[in-house]
Amino acid sequence: MKYEQTSLFQMRKRRRSNIEHKNAELKIYHGMTRARYRGLFGMKIQAYLTAFAVNAKRMTRLQDQQRRAS
Repeated sequence: MKYEQTSLFQMRKRRRSNIEHKNAELKIYHGMTRARYRGLFGMKIQAYLTAFAVNAKRMTRLQDQQRRAS
């Protein structure tokens, strides 16, 4: 209970929603609900490739917004 009153906990609590939204996107829209390959190595590869795809989509979306703004 004391830890919940600290500024560190409050800062982490504010950032948690952003992280949870991104995890939900990975799970719902990008197939992270189920492992496509067996083993830890396969799951790591799936997670890395999925994160790369999501980041690439975000970069292209941001570039498109910048082009429209200028």
